[in-house]
Amino acid sequence: MEQQLDRAPCGYLILDHELRIVEMNKTLRLMISAQQPKHMHDLLTVASRVYFQTYFTPSIKMHGTVNEMFLTLKSETGPMPVLMNTIEQDGYYECALIQMSVRGEYEKELLLAKRNAEKVNRETVEAYEKLKAVMDEVECKQQELMDLNSKLQQLATTDPLTGLKNRRYLTEQLEELFLQVDNGREVALLIVDIDHFKQVNDIHGHQMGDAVLQELAWRLEAETGSADIVARLGGEEFVVVMPDAGLKKGLAMGNALCKHMETADWVHVPVTVSIGAAVYVAGEGMDSLLSRADEFLYKAKANGRNCVIGDE
Repeated sequence: MEQQLDRAPCGYLILDHELRIVEMNKTLRLMISAQQPKHMHDLLTVASRVYFQTYFTPSIKMHGTVNEMFLTLKSETGPMPVLMNTIEQDGYYECALIQMSVRGEYEKELLLAKRNAEKVNRETVEAYEKLKAVMDEVECKQQELMDLNSKLQQLATTDPLTGLKNRRYLTEQLEELFLQVDNGREVALLIVDIDHFKQVNDIHGHQMGDAVLQELAWRLEAETGSADIVARLGGEEFVVVMPDAGLKKGLAMGNALCKHMETADWVHVPVTVSIGAAVYVAGEGMDSLLSRADEFLYKAKANGRNCVIGDE
């Protein structure tokens, strides 16, 4: 630890995700008059430990930070009130603790809860079971928060109209695939565009246009491989990413998609598609790959539509 940080006018503490103490500065050791406690709970009074367990974990998992958390540390001179701020960085919790001489109104609000917590800790096995039930409820809430975050993540990567993955998800997946190209893995990309889609909207209305987009989406998913990524790029443009596929496989898939859309028994307005195909070249970015595929898409449009063109 750097000397300036070791002698900083506030306590500095690093915890791992199990709340084990990784490092603390000299200032904090002097504050608590201890050499090296092993766990965060070793620093706290009984009441603060219960409050910490109840509040800290869900807050840090949801926000990545904990601000202005009032705690009471154990020290040789008696209970020591501190104000703690925490941030999660590089897999650790970095905490700054400032000694407080006055707890203020917040302490008054917590006083009754602390006394109740201390009473619970002193009571019999029955009281312990009650406390355990409270902790189980906290764990349940944590799981609910994680489930909610998972749902939010799904919403953030899903196109609301078609249910396909969106551009954000596409960007994340392509970045991971690009890292594997140096090991000999190929990645083919198809841009699929509905032919004369403006006429669908003009003649049948935008509601029918949306229905056509939705139907095309599930037809693309049904016709592509399980390892392929199908996403909506925007408007009437869709993307199919084919891991472990070169241009030959990409063109074959493009031809199959064109034929299927042309001959399919459409529930709504029948349409055809034009497709541009490109294979990732090591060192280029996503925008470059999309741009090359888009150029071939325009050539397919100029070639009469309802076809696929790639860099042969």
